[in-house]
Amino acid sequence: MSCDLSGGWGPALDVLSVCLLWTAALLRFRPAIRHPHQRALWLAVLAAAAAMTLNLEPVSDHLASFTGSARWIAVIKNQAGVVSAGAVLHFAVHTTGRRRSGTVLLATVGIMAVLLLLAALARGPQQHGPPFTLARDPATAYWLIVIAVHTVACAACVRVCWVYGRRGTSRSLNLSLGLFGWGTALVGLFWLGHLVLLAAGSTPGPLLCLLLSLHAVLRAAALLVPSILELRRALAHARTIWRIWPLWQDLVEAVPQVKLGDSSSRLLAILQPHLSWRLIAYRKSIEIRDALLALAHYADPAISDSARAHVARYGAPPDRAGILVTACELRRARAAKLAGAAPSPAADALALSQDTGDLASETAYLRLLAEAYLSPCARQFDPAGEAAEAAETAETAEAAEAAETADTTETAETTPAATGSGPG
Repeated sequence: MSCDLSGGWGPALDVLSVCLLWTAALLRFRPAIRHPHQRALWLAVLAAAAAMTLNLEPVSDHLASFTGSARWIAVIKNQAGVVSAGAVLHFAVHTTGRRRSGTVLLATVGIMAVLLLLAALARGPQQHGPPFTLARDPATAYWLIVIAVHTVACAACVRVCWVYGRRGTSRSLNLSLGLFGWGTALVGLFWLGHLVLLAAGSTPGPLLCLLLSLHAVLRAAALLVPSILELRRALAHARTIWRIWPLWQDLVEAVPQVKLGDSSSRLLAILQPHLSWRLIAYRKSIEIRDALLALAHYADPAISDSARAHVARYGAPPDRAGILVTACELRRARAAKLAGAAPSPAADALALSQDTGDLASETAYLRLLAEAYLSPCARQFDPAGEAAEAAETAETAEAAEAAETADTTETAETTPAATGSGPG
């Protein structure tokens, strides 16, 4: 049964939903094997993907022509659906703390056996969906069992997702449970709609097919939430590597002993990493921190005043003034180290008070420092020029003060003489 939508969107929507389910099942295969609590949901998605694949008309028609029996293709599809319902029910039971996994497994196997027996005895189902009548059709019992299994499993799963999806402390887990619960609710509505149509003797419209396709999207999204979050964290580490790389390169040039190993180029570190992006970002952060500690002994405390004056004249925002001053001091300390200046153990001019012990805060600070280090304000900082300008300003001020004093003295001397030259 495919969606009968205008413009040919029905088959495309079917294929898209099936592809999403298979993508989620394949991407989460290894994590599901390693974590037992994820296996039931993964199996439910895998079985649903198999059932919906067999529900696609091109696939079912091809298999029917290959096997010569469209009826048994429908039976296999419904068996996969029962496996999915059993996995959903197992998840619901296991989540509530009830150790009845064996009971759920035996019930699922028993129902599958009963359906196979009914299919063999009643020569049904003759099609992929119910016959849409409760008249004395030999396949009615078959479809009633299928509908009952899916409805019970969906109701139990929706209740568990609703309760535990609101209690959890993990936002990602709550989101996964919420998406899976909504997807399962759509499956329940899909089968309840079939029951209503069976009682009314009506045929299904595109709404039921839309419910099934939307359920596939939601369940796939629920299974992919951890993968999406992992990808998001990995991309954040990659951005950190890219942003702090120029700062790291300049610092390890001045302090090469802080390097923990050979490093490729900036582009290769992203495209062909020898380690995970998280470990590379962590290593670069450690090397930058060690280089900052080493260069602190080359920072002249007298440069701090010049750096503050330079940043103030540059018109930097108040919230960035501190980090820009540190960047200016760091550039001067690096230049002093490369020039062969002797370290001063007592020197500690660099503002390195950002050691919070939190890796996220540390990398955030280093990204800001790298941005400030590469800014025009830090690049244009010249301590010698700043000192000369300050000396020139002081000299100009002294000259102006001396001239003002001389003018005052001359005025004081001239006034008595002018007074004495008048008539007596």
